[in-house]
Amino acid sequence: MILYPKEVDIVIVSKKSQTATEYMIILAVVIIIALIAVAVLGGIPGVGAGAKKRGAETYWNVADVGVTSYANAVTGNDVLKVKNNKKNTITIDWVNMSTTSDSAATTSFNDTDTILGAGEVKTLTGLLVPTCTKVGDNWATYLTVKYQDVDTGAIFYFKGDGNKLEGVCASIVS
Repeated sequence: MILYPKEVDIVIVSKKSQTATEYMIILAVVIIIALIAVAVLGGIPGVGAGAKKRGAETYWNVADVGVTSYANAVTGNDVLKVKNNKKNTITIDWVNMSTTSDSAATTSFNDTDTILGAGEVKTLTGLLVPTCTKVGDNWATYLTVKYQDVDTGAIFYFKGDGNKLEGVCASIVS
């Protein structure tokens, strides 16, 4: 006597394997999404670091007193290009840099009375903190800018909301 599986038995096995396959696909999608989220948030060394740096650069470009470009060199004067993103003309009294967030001035660009009209960019020279000792080293610093609104006479201290200015040490800034 030859026994053949009943049609009901075949359908049950088919449904079980379909459920297991769907479960595995959903699990794989969840794992991929979790890995992407961890990478974007910087949880994997080397992955997502570029996004953090681009975010800091974007922040400093559009800040009240923006920093459009900068260079920290082993030799020569360091350069900081600042932009007035306010609607009124401002006078920059000083720019302090510090490796701690308490904004204690460890160095400063003392180009006093640098006047910037709305949207205007000027170049300041001096020594950045931290000072570079080796080409290619990474550096980061907190930035505080003291400026005065020319129209109202009000004095402001812009501290960057805890965002650091970050970069790589260059060889020479001429």
